Amino acid sequence: MSDSYWNEEIETMSAKAVERLESERLQTQMEYVYAKSAYFRAQFDKANVKPESFKHRNDLEELPFMEKYEIANSQLEGHLLGINQCASQEDIIRIHATGGTTGRPMRVGWTRRDIADYCEVGSRALWANGCRPTDVVFECMNYNLYAGGVSDHLCFETLGATTIPFGVGNSLRLLEMMNEIQQDISIWATPSYAIRLATLARENGIEPQNIGVRKGFFSGEPGMQVPGYREKIEDSLGLVSFDMYGTGELGMHSGECAHRNNLHYGGTGVVLTEMIDPETTKPIPFEEGVIGEFVYTSLRREACPHLRMRSRDLMQVFVEPCPCGRTDFRFKTLGRSDDMFIVKGVNVFPLGVQATLSSMRPKLNGEFQIILDRPPPIDYAPRIIAEVARDVPKEQYDVLISETMAAIANDLNFSTAVELVEEGSISTEKKSQRLIRDY
Repeated sequence: MSDSYWNEEIETMSAKAVERLESERLQTQMEYVYAKSAYFRAQFDKANVKPESFKHRNDLEELPFMEKYEIANSQLEGHLLGINQCASQEDIIRIHATGGTTGRPMRVGWTRRDIADYCEVGSRALWANGCRPTDVVFECMNYNLYAGGVSDHLCFETLGATTIPFGVGNSLRLLEMMNEIQQDISIWATPSYAIRLATLARENGIEPQNIGVRKGFFSGEPGMQVPGYREKIEDSLGLVSFDMYGTGELGMHSGECAHRNNLHYGGTGVVLTEMIDPETTKPIPFEEGVIGEFVYTSLRREACPHLRMRSRDLMQVFVEPCPCGRTDFRFKTLGRSDDMFIVKGVNVFPLGVQATLSSMRPKLNGEFQIILDRPPPIDYAPRIIAEVARDVPKEQYDVLISETMAAIANDLNFSTAVELVEEGSISTEKKSQRLIRDY
């Protein structure tokens, strides 16, 4: 194995070879789901196609899209895993739940091969991040049903890293344990938890940069690609940070390399990814700089396959070669198509608000919530609650509110009603808390 790649053959594969691999596995997957699932058979029959019709990724356009709510609704009707379950019960060895960012959390089943594939693509992403068997990694994701806990833990173990399953909560004990270890360590967490950890360290007389965390692997929330947010984490803890991307249904499949020029797609051979216009649902070609929504089709999934599952994640794609030698496309997350809201004709994404607020450091710390208290049309100024830095006196709040509203109006072209709160007032446990529709 090359020190540059986890799976050099796959990660440096030519476009033609990727196309052949996808086509072979797509045909096999289509035959499998048609034989195993009444739901998928009905979808095929409705489109008047057969499994043997699918010889190329473009053939997928014959099928309708899947939506996560379809699976979630079927689980409410009593299905253990929902309408897309294909494997028999005795072959399913684990069930996770998704984070629920598009609505109600879903239960997702996994067979042994599904888990092996999860660990394979996760290891590709982590290796790109610079994780190695010599690393000691504190795994600080939620182990309670969430795939980011036990399944991502197994990715680190597959790669060979020494993994400490700490989980979430009891953060002071975590700091004490980190402080006791007299060697460099790494952390796997959400970005906001890293910031919370640095704040807690200072509150307890511990210098965050002295606890020895030198690598940070982050996922579970947007924001790492927002100017200023990554720098805040790195400056606070004295580490080098790397962004990763995945979903509860598919696993952690993409990560930055040492050049940190956006996320390398790492799902080749396991997940086929299309890109569509979220409004028209028309396909968009993978070309430099284009923007669209990712749509996923499983190529090897046994328990709960997906055929054209809409992610609702808006991405910008980059296809120019990366110096690291990985050949598949790169991308960055722009936001969620279902998180976008329109204020008097202006499209607004929470990530855009985050970028503006992060640029106002050190007066603001970058944590915020957007409150929409009436249904569309939004012809009013949405309320934004933003945290101030700990050392900002309250007598400066009025001036800072005016500065914040002016910055948002200048950067994003819409008006807001800003409310400032003290640092630590906003919970950052869940990424879905950035936007609250309170109506």
